[in-house]
Amino acid sequence: MSLSKTPLLLHAILEALASLSFTLNPSAQLPSTATDVEARLILRSYGGLLLSTSILCGGFYLRPGFDGATRLVAGSMAVYHLFPIARAWSRLRGEGREKGKEKGEDGKKVLGGPGVHLAVHLVVLGGLVGSVIWGRDGL
Repeated sequence: MSLSKTPLLLHAILEALASLSFTLNPSAQLPSTATDVEARLILRSYGGLLLSTSILCGGFYLRPGFDGATRLVAGSMAVYHLFPIARAWSRLRGEGREKGKEKGEDGKKVLGGPGVHLAVHLVVLGGLVGSVIWGRDGL
């Protein structure tokens, strides 16, 4: 396998885990006071979307070679990772808290909490951007 495609594998693994959290336990992403069924359905849909990107990246990782399509997928996934980075950064800064209570957490951390999310997404973003810039077959 091409080292240039390793970030695609990292994305596939990371987002497969996240998809399970969003799909099987969407309420963990919401404030404990939220009872809106529609919000949970949207989060489940997001979990399905994450799973589909994992499957896509896994497929591109297993494909032979590194070509323009692989570069495009890596770039697209890099753009995606900007959004969870922004969310984690916002949560670390305490934005969205209500009266001293962390929204969506109630003291529990989902998959390591915002600090872990920020670090992991930054690493994967860096790898994907590296693949876009320097990726080539055989590297």
